[in-house]
Amino acid sequence: MPDLPLNGYIPGSSIRGIVRAWAKQQPERIPKMEALLGFQKGTVISAGKIQFLDAWPLEPTRLSLDIVNPQQNFQVFHQGQGTPLSLYTLGDGQRPVDFLVAIQGVPGTTEEEVDEVWSWVQQALKVLGIGGRTASGYGRILVPDHKGSRQLSEGISSILFRFRLSSQGNAGPDMKTLELRPSHWRGWLRSWALRFFLGVMSQENAEKTASELFGTLEPKSQKGCIRLEMIQGDPWARKSKNFPTFYSWQGELRIEAPKEILMGILLPIVRVAVMTGGVGRGWRRPLHIFMMERRDNSPVPAARGSHLTLDIKIKGEYRVFGIPLEPEKWRQVYEEWYQKVGQIWPERLLSGSQNPNCEAFSPSSCAVFAVPGPEQDPVNASDLSWVDPNDAESTRGDGMGLVYQQDQRRNYKRNPDLGGDAARGSAHCSWVTIRRHKIKHKQAGTQCQEVVCLFMGGVQAGCQHVRSQFLDDLSRIQGSLHLFGLKPEQP
Repeated sequence: MPDLPLNGYIPGSSIRGIVRAWAKQQPERIPKMEALLGFQKGTVISAGKIQFLDAWPLEPTRLSLDIVNPQQNFQVFHQGQGTPLSLYTLGDGQRPVDFLVAIQGVPGTTEEEVDEVWSWVQQALKVLGIGGRTASGYGRILVPDHKGSRQLSEGISSILFRFRLSSQGNAGPDMKTLELRPSHWRGWLRSWALRFFLGVMSQENAEKTASELFGTLEPKSQKGCIRLEMIQGDPWARKSKNFPTFYSWQGELRIEAPKEILMGILLPIVRVAVMTGGVGRGWRRPLHIFMMERRDNSPVPAARGSHLTLDIKIKGEYRVFGIPLEPEKWRQVYEEWYQKVGQIWPERLLSGSQNPNCEAFSPSSCAVFAVPGPEQDPVNASDLSWVDPNDAESTRGDGMGLVYQQDQRRNYKRNPDLGGDAARGSAHCSWVTIRRHKIKHKQAGTQCQEVVCLFMGGVQAGCQHVRSQFLDDLSRIQGSLHLFGLKPEQP
């Protein structure tokens, strides 16, 4: 049923349960919580003093269908596409819904006791949220003018990013409606974390670690310790002014996690992710113009790829977030991350170099280069338009030019073992990610550079495999700079 005829609400019992869960985070609060909210211990039952009323939207709001589209096996292990899973959400899944939340005391309850529990309600709904998928930002209820003493759970830290994403488009429950949802961000961060862990752990331990951090439903349900929240900006979901059409979103992304995990594990991963790709559909390519072939073999231009920028908020000011195009800086970011992993999970680290048969980010399993081009940024970000919509070649740098090569020697384009193939019924991810940066290449004289990340997927440098050949060609691009990971075998 695409249109559900049911209006949604939040049961009072659910609010009571989340308030109890929040109160139990501090053991010294438990006796007071049991006295006010009641308890059952074996056969002993004590009634509470507070009644939790059902919470209803201020305006009748229907349930709708949302989706979660698992992509881990497809994106990281190159093993078939995931099957979208449906779930119910209140409203359209994007715009906030205003609720009326209320409690009342039973006869004999003092005003002070009601006020104290009401403060718990406000903090619990903001800190923990309510319902499913709270780790992706769903179910967080903000109370106007509430100035609670604690905005985060005990031991949790928060980082705020400002983002701007231009893309060929992201799909929600309706494939014809292009939109950006919290699940896109969660999938982005989880898959990149898994790539890092696969570079230093067995697959079993890498997946176990990712599940501990992000949570999982299978084989056994487990709650994670990382929470993301997407905050829509204004304007939101704009369309480009000229053809081929692309879309743009801007807003804020909040990541919450234990401080050691947030600062030592997640931030280095985010630095690499934003330097090497985007988010959502087409994330492995910079936003560019691609000439699609019609059935009559006549080409038609289409927007492909994604362009993501992140600014991190530090002491009230936003600063560009990423890694300078300097090899020593990339090594430093990775080494500090590796040391932190060793401190937190020493028993899970593998010894020696790892190059598993999947996408893994490590010095022995991938290669990162900076290469020239394009000559100028092909997108005018200020008015959201192509600088020259009639020149597809001008939207690509040397990395894109290489991955689109398709001849007897360079069989890279639409090759499942290198460039991927999304247009022939059985989709295959590319093993190459490319991100355009508006940083001048002094030697080539271009206004932009492309950062190219090649995942070797178990292939050794110096062999005849297509990914090894691509590594050789990548290093031979005039003006290329090796930033991280493997280099071609010297003859």
